[in-house]
Amino acid sequence: MDLDTALTGKPAEGTSATDILRADHREVQRLFSQFRSAAGDAHAQRVTAQAICLQVELHDAIERDVFYPAIADVDAAWTPHALEAHDRIANAVERVRTRADAGAALEEPVAKLEGLIEEHVREEENRIFPKVETQRTGSLRELGRALIERKEELTRSTESFEGPAT
Repeated sequence: MDLDTALTGKPAEGTSATDILRADHREVQRLFSQFRSAAGDAHAQRVTAQAICLQVELHDAIERDVFYPAIADVDAAWTPHALEAHDRIANAVERVRTRADAGAALEEPVAKLEGLIEEHVREEENRIFPKVETQRTGSLRELGRALIERKEELTRSTESFEGPAT
């Protein structure tokens, strides 16, 4: 997957932060479905697993760098809990990447990663997003713009030595 693809379905200007994060969640869910559909095709599964890892890493970075600091006062217990979940997910991503790079079977580590992400998404979308949407209505678009800017910074970060993504 090239870096331009990482911004596929990029939200329109003025989209709220929670809508952007929900769109990221749906994209990763779509990729997990694509991975399962590629059963029996090791190359397609490896490529899809790498795409999942990239999307999850980008999502992790924008939540850690922008979203969680901005909403820390909405639910004081949420951020430490969410960061612990992100750490577990990051470890699972590393396991998928290591196995993909080694050409090893990916079904088990991808399934574990999917389970961790599903649990986190459920908690995020059912617990924190409603609170944020109730308490931060005016600033969610501004926060959304900051999320998009951070994601774009991250996906352009290699252009200086690799050139633009093709």
